[in-house]
Amino acid sequence: MVGGCGVRGVVGALLIALAGPASAGGLLPAAPRYARSPGCPAVRIAMPPATHALPGGVQISPRPADIPVGQGESAICFAYATADMISQRVGQAVSPLDVATKFYFADPERLAALADPRIAAHLRSHPRYREDIAWSRNAVDIDPTRNPGREPYFDKLEGGEEDAAALLYNLDGLCDERDLPSHEGYAHHTRFLHAQRYGAYVRAPNQCFRATGATVDRLRSRRADAFNAAWMRRVAALCRRRPSPVPLLPVSYRVASNQLEFMEMLETGTVPSRGRIERMLAMVDYALDRGRAPTIGYSWYILEARDPKDPDVAADHSSTVVARRRVGGRCQYRVQDNTGAYCAHMRPGIRERCEDGRIWLWEEELRRTLYSVIYLR
Repeated sequence: MVGGCGVRGVVGALLIALAGPASAGGLLPAAPRYARSPGCPAVRIAMPPATHALPGGVQISPRPADIPVGQGESAICFAYATADMISQRVGQAVSPLDVATKFYFADPERLAALADPRIAAHLRSHPRYREDIAWSRNAVDIDPTRNPGREPYFDKLEGGEEDAAALLYNLDGLCDERDLPSHEGYAHHTRFLHAQRYGAYVRAPNQCFRATGATVDRLRSRRADAFNAAWMRRVAALCRRRPSPVPLLPVSYRVASNQLEFMEMLETGTVPSRGRIERMLAMVDYALDRGRAPTIGYSWYILEARDPKDPDVAADHSSTVVARRRVGGRCQYRVQDNTGAYCAHMRPGIRERCEDGRIWLWEEELRRTLYSVIYLR
């Protein structure tokens, strides 16, 4: 996913199969044969216990711990979905803001120096990973709101790629959500970010920052380098890192690079074949059946109607799939939405299938906008 993201329902039939946290043991095959799960058997992926809270511990309903960690005003849904996918794989809630920081600024050259032979094998089988990471960083948008110079400050960056973010998260270990809070986006760090943006340190000339030197030029400027280096120091100070129990090796497939490209394909008549759509759904089934929570790229407008004044015609979005069930002879998938939107704001028919930010979608609804699937081996 590249680009911005922008009432209790009746959940129906009980889930009868529970997939616990993915084993820290063996990896899934790198190139399996995918097939749909016959009969759409019910399965639910167990996610690690929630640890997030609002700044100051404000008591609201629903409680933060009962809903997915929310991206707030940020436009980095890719990082929240990737963090959910990683959290489920490693059995602890990792910080989406740490995932985003590594995606934007970590040095991809360091991946080749990691000692794990399974990571080395993955890199050999994906020899263009450096170019892919650079491409995804160059596709990032920069929010001009209160940022007339379009400086690539960390909290003004929008969008990213889940597979690249997961791969880069092999660097330096895990950071717990408790250490670097991400609920409601940057709300826990507003004072720090504001001080950095207007501080003398950012305005000082002739500075050199190795911390940001490994990213692409699009994400660099004199002022932004100072700001982003300060943010990275804060992350390093707050995160009590632990090594991951497993290598994070993404498997991905897409029929378009983003939702807008997918829409353009439909408008020009170059509709993805039924076989390619079936492959994506088969990958979702494969991951769920093997205890993995996959992420999908799709349109937010499935969930909530577009405001006519909203300039975003695509509403590119990313979510983790956490369950599957069969209802009335048809298949439903449960997506975990990280926008923080209340169910009451969603479309009629959708809000009745929504509970605390987790929504049951019919397979037919997903087919209309699904363009990518990523899971961790």
